[in-house]
Amino acid sequence: MANPRITLIGLGLTGTSLGLALTENAEGIEVVGHDKEPTVAQEARKNSAVQRTEWNLHKACEGASAIVLAIPQGEVGETLELIREDLQPSTLILVLSSVFQPVLNTFHTVLAGHHNAVVGHPILPGVAGPLIARGDLYRQAVFCLAAGPDTNPEALQLASNFVETAGAEPLYVDPAEHDGIAAGVDLLPQFVGAVLIHMAAGMPGWAEARRMAGQAFTRTTRFDHSASSLFNMLMANQENVAQRVEQFQQELAAFHQWLTTPAVDDEHPLHVALVQAELERAHWEDNALRHDWDPSPRPASEAEGSGILRQLFLGGLFGGKKPDQGSKR
Repeated sequence: MANPRITLIGLGLTGTSLGLALTENAEGIEVVGHDKEPTVAQEARKNSAVQRTEWNLHKACEGASAIVLAIPQGEVGETLELIREDLQPSTLILVLSSVFQPVLNTFHTVLAGHHNAVVGHPILPGVAGPLIARGDLYRQAVFCLAAGPDTNPEALQLASNFVETAGAEPLYVDPAEHDGIAAGVDLLPQFVGAVLIHMAAGMPGWAEARRMAGQAFTRTTRFDHSASSLFNMLMANQENVAQRVEQFQQELAAFHQWLTTPAVDDEHPLHVALVQAELERAHWEDNALRHDWDPSPRPASEAEGSGILRQLFLGGLFGGKKPDQGSKR
């Protein structure tokens, strides 16, 4: 019998790192890659993130046991439309996205009748340095997973096994709760960074000021996604992001008031707020570096399942993990 085939659609940082992790941690699988940019696909193949690449999307999905979409938010619906006829009934679909509910809605409309689709969000803080594609990128990373009401429970468990094979820690979350939290810790920072660069570039003195924009400006305004991708993510989670922006405006107003308060001593409200922020930031960074969260999030269920999906994956795909690759916990 042929080895189970995993197809990675999108071979950027996320997709390439996932391919490297699967190649390093699992035996007896074939990893196929597809990216609309030929040079990106070639680089992934050169770095052994995939065993082969396919320029034709349908050819890449042919006979796949699992298909992972690591592509921009705005391309998910169109891509699922294109490949839905290529899916076997047992094919696991895992869409990586920082916004869950719109993806689940797309499953319901585009993949009606296919009950093995799951959405996931790998959390990669990057506090140890710039993120680059590597096989251990997901090691001990929190990997949020969610499914719709029509999703086969077996598919969610298989996605969890898939995530663990990549070295990450699966965490089942409620889609609405995920999107509310992500609006504040993922999308709002990017939104604020875009506002800052837009404001600075529109100032009369920008021609001179840009020469003085250094590390702090760089950190705050760096785009993690293209403008189009960020726009699609913001609009997909529009209500939650708008609420977070309102909260930010209230906080900013408070900081503005403290800033204009005459300084007296270290009990100045602005100094107190900055100390609190510094301590909270240091505590979070320490937790992120050690992957040690207190209180610890409840791990994904490890309950055993049965059926054709589990037999397919656990019997062939995830049953041959290489030894001495390090503990996941």
